[in-house]
Amino acid sequence: MTRARRFGVAALLLGLAAAAVLHGRLTAPPVYDGIVVPPEPYRWESPPPNLRAGNKPPLSGQATLPVLNGQVAGGGVQTDDSQVVIYFGPGTFRAPAGTQSVTCTIAPDPNPPPHPAGVEIRGNVYRIGCVPQPGGAPVTLASSYHLTLRFPPGAFQEIHYNDGSGWRALTTQKSPGGDPYAGVNAPGFGEYAATAPTGATAPGENIFAVLGRYALLYYILAFVVLFGAIAVIQELRRRRHRAPARPRKRS
Repeated sequence: MTRARRFGVAALLLGLAAAAVLHGRLTAPPVYDGIVVPPEPYRWESPPPNLRAGNKPPLSGQATLPVLNGQVAGGGVQTDDSQVVIYFGPGTFRAPAGTQSVTCTIAPDPNPPPHPAGVEIRGNVYRIGCVPQPGGAPVTLASSYHLTLRFPPGAFQEIHYNDGSGWRALTTQKSPGGDPYAGVNAPGFGEYAATAPTGATAPGENIFAVLGRYALLYYILAFVVLFGAIAVIQELRRRRHRAPARPRKRS
């Protein structure tokens, strides 16, 4: 393969990679980083009136973690629509004696506890719980676990937690780049919800911020197109120079 052809192939592959970055979808949202575009509109348990027509109900998630030598193995659980993801490190649980496995579930709550004064719940309330198998004494937590929650468009400030004794705010880390995900170190089982102060509105985003978010990707794509075109031109010139000259007709 000639140098020009190798350059053209490399430019084509880089162009396809850039297109995949621009238009591709992620099957499951990673924690904090790498979330580019939500795969579909937010799924509401109780959608606003203007979104009821096209709304899809939120999905739940479940995973069973094995118990080895009395210790629950680490692992992850996420809802089937990827709106909530949780991760347990090894040793997060204290399982009762005789436990063979622990089943953890995430489910949207259609009848959540009332929100605290001055706070508005944004999106769904999710109930998270883990139970031992076979049943018996409850599972207890030895440490916190990580929870990533997607919130709908609009105002958002922090994630609240309700263990049955009332809602309280948690230290929340927002995803960079304006992506609609936030994470917390979850202190226990119970209800979790995205919240914002009552009456708050989403901060505006000017056109320069939007362009800046995608400037690098479009610059790479333009670079690939330019050098791909140069490679094609070089290849055409090479072929023209190699083409045999037509014999002249004798008069």
